Amino acid sequence: MAEVIDTVIKGQSKPPRGIDCLAGTAGRKLLLVGAGGCGMRGLAAFFLDAGWQVYGQDAHGFASNDPLLAAGMKVWPEGAEKSPEVSWVVRSAAVPALEVNVAAAQQGGARSALYAEMLGELSRLRPVLAVAGSHGKTTCTAWIAYGLREAGVKAGYLVGAHVPQLDASADWGDPELPLIVESCEYARSFHYLRPADVALINVDAEHPDTYPGGLPEVVEAFEVFLSGMSANGTVFAGPETPDLQHAADGAWQDCPTLAQDLPLGLTGQHNRRNAALVAAVLRSFGLDEAAVLHALATFSGAARRLEEVGQAQNGALVVSDYAHHPVEVAATLQAARERWPGRRLMVVFQPHQAQRFHAYRELFAPSLDLADALLLLEIYRARDPEELQASVAELVPELRQRLPNQERALSTVQNHQEGRKILASWWRPDDVVMCLGAGDVDAFARSLL
Repeated sequence: MAEVIDTVIKGQSKPPRGIDCLAGTAGRKLLLVGAGGCGMRGLAAFFLDAGWQVYGQDAHGFASNDPLLAAGMKVWPEGAEKSPEVSWVVRSAAVPALEVNVAAAQQGGARSALYAEMLGELSRLRPVLAVAGSHGKTTCTAWIAYGLREAGVKAGYLVGAHVPQLDASADWGDPELPLIVESCEYARSFHYLRPADVALINVDAEHPDTYPGGLPEVVEAFEVFLSGMSANGTVFAGPETPDLQHAADGAWQDCPTLAQDLPLGLTGQHNRRNAALVAAVLRSFGLDEAAVLHALATFSGAARRLEEVGQAQNGALVVSDYAHHPVEVAATLQAARERWPGRRLMVVFQPHQAQRFHAYRELFAPSLDLADALLLLEIYRARDPEELQASVAELVPELRQRLPNQERALSTVQNHQEGRKILASWWRPDDVVMCLGAGDVDAFARSLL
């Protein structure tokens, strides 16, 4: 990676093609359907920065002070007798192919693409470092981007969450430097990418709706992803990464673990492993050791990763975290113990998807062992078949059996109002209330303030 930067600085390579080469019959115009999501907002930022006319549509609408509107994005005129002509219509994975706005744009001559497909198009315009893994993608992508920007290296980046220490969740940056991209395995989206380099965090059984065959099917998907990278590139393999060297066209570099006493801005053993990968990537960009250590010690994380959202009325600290897979739940609670030693952890957990709940059923109860009190919100259903029924109450017998000699408050609730009442009867001023999940549990956390 350092060689890429040195070559650009010395003027020895031709600049990569820009976004404008994607312009079609309607010129530099595109529509983003489902534009409220982080990834789609990142695309909007890229195209707006390149001077394109960007239209946005989202089922939840846009606030009048939305930064994208301030940057020039226009709201798509739904229901208009004649829709604007655009060269591309890009939809999020949650938007069906026959959605009315997508269809209207296509009828006007626009090319259609999923978010992942458009990201793949961009990966052919400039060198891309794809950050991939079953867990930790957002943190590692943001951490790398932060470290580079702190060192004055204006590589581009796209992160799937708000990052307080970055100006935005996405920035095209210097087009002659690599673009750091969070790369998702859901629906095999990362297969559209053609990365120059890969930062590989871990590989685990996840997304059972995409990979019903479990871990072997997930591993196969990662092998296909690695086979699409540049033969001149490098796979930076984190401490948890399985050996997939046979699948990668590029070189393979194992990242050494860090000393336990090395200062880090993030707590938790999983973040210590993440930091080892981040350090190796930053060194590949030519950062000196002082700059690497600064990045490791001062990065404070992305939104909904052990995010302190405020204090409840009684003084308890309320924390929101995106953890929803049992591996993530266990890692997050270990990090919370490390961050707030000696304080009681009151955990509010909302499983995400009945399919995930069924697939990893035996792992959820053990993942919650570090909770001193446990409030279970009902499963947040998303993309679940109607016939698949499940309830969080199924975990209760095993949760009680796991800690038979300890008094641990435990309750299930069907709605947020009921949950707030129960918490109010449990919590004390020095408690840490951990709200975990990928559904609407973040809204629950903020309602406690």
